[in-house]
Amino acid sequence: MAPGEEEALYGEELGIGALVADWLVEQVHYRGPVSTLYRARHVRTGEPAALKVLLPQPSDVALRRFRREAETLQRLRHPHIVDVLGYGTLADGRPFIAMEWLEGRDLAAELASRGPLSPGEALEVLEQVGGALRAAHQSGVVHRDLKAQNVVRLAPGGEAPRVKLVDFGVAKGLRPDAPGASTLTLTGVSLGTPLSMAPEQIRGEPPDARTDLYAMGVLLFQLVTGQPPFQGATRHEVEDLHLNAPPPRPSERAPVPAALDAVVLRSLAKRREDRHPDVDAWLEALRHAVKGGPAQASSTLAVALYAEARLQGALDPAALERLDALLERVGGTARAAGLDVRLEGSGCLLALAPLPGDAGAEQAARARVLHAALTLVEFVAAGESPRPVDLAITVHVAELPREARDGGLLHLPGWVAEPPGTALVATARALEGLEAGFVATPVSGAGLGCWRVSRPR
Repeated sequence: MAPGEEEALYGEELGIGALVADWLVEQVHYRGPVSTLYRARHVRTGEPAALKVLLPQPSDVALRRFRREAETLQRLRHPHIVDVLGYGTLADGRPFIAMEWLEGRDLAAELASRGPLSPGEALEVLEQVGGALRAAHQSGVVHRDLKAQNVVRLAPGGEAPRVKLVDFGVAKGLRPDAPGASTLTLTGVSLGTPLSMAPEQIRGEPPDARTDLYAMGVLLFQLVTGQPPFQGATRHEVEDLHLNAPPPRPSERAPVPAALDAVVLRSLAKRREDRHPDVDAWLEALRHAVKGGPAQASSTLAVALYAEARLQGALDPAALERLDALLERVGGTARAAGLDVRLEGSGCLLALAPLPGDAGAEQAARARVLHAALTLVEFVAAGESPRPVDLAITVHVAELPREARDGGLLHLPGWVAEPPGTALVATARALEGLEAGFVATPVSGAGLGCWRVSRPR
């Protein structure tokens, strides 16, 4: 090797012929602000790969985000999420990710080349994107940067056109054990792309699955019209539109069915609790809008979690701090489980969410809430003894009326149980079909056939 040749191969930008683990660099594919993407080839199999390499001297935050993306993608194995082949570090300490090489182009490039998609084509694409998001959400991960540039449509082959979701660099974990759960930004700092960001992202609030559904609405609008719903000359102008402007209807800009307007408008609701509850409900609404026929009526059933924290000792500042901290933890856990906090009192909290119409998804949503409630009860039960604060939780399912006087979930005396000590109680409707997954014993409470849930089986 001639003098200086090694430096040329392994300098700030890798040269052709540089060997990175088992991959040989062939060319630079894309230069980004914090990383470079190379096309490479496996030295033994000859299979192409995409090598993403962080630029030299990265910030601590950039370095952690990069490693988090690798860890997230390693765990999120799905046909419509880009596959990770391996990751590691160069000799100078820069990390790299080796991913499958996707032969095709992203949806932004496709729209620029051929123009808008038909509603049927958009549905075919978004069914696949939705499947990828479902897998991420079930693993406790929110993508936070879903946009046309991060969805690659593979070149036509022997099977139907397929797409893959890429770039989990700003993905956020919903649970402490979820990939990407570490906090890499200060509270109040927004991450994402302004053209697709949900209002809560712009405000720097914690994301949840409905944050990605907002971006799905933006993507749907862009696929069928060729342009995003909100555009402006500056980032601030775009963000202000997301926060305050009513969303436009896609039928105003393209020949699409009016039913598709309803899907977009609900997706782009400013309040996340006004959007679809999950990916499955979103996709079901889009299918009915595109394929015609009467849309299924939105389920009026909802699942609710009512938590009451009770001080067991003297009422002093330290005890009140414990109570407030516990209720804050309850609220965070409820939101992570997909619930919207509707009521917060000095010692209580009510959170709820509509249930999907699909029987399997509805049962999964109830199980998710019950597991979340159990983690809270177990956390309190494992604390200091004697306990300064007890936590009683009741989970129930009923119709969600418009007024509390109509009964249902908003009429708390009709269903909230009052077990002694720290406990989780589920009504028969909340536990229906899930009995095999939990250890539960019958108790009296509110005349609803309540069960005390002690642990999962």
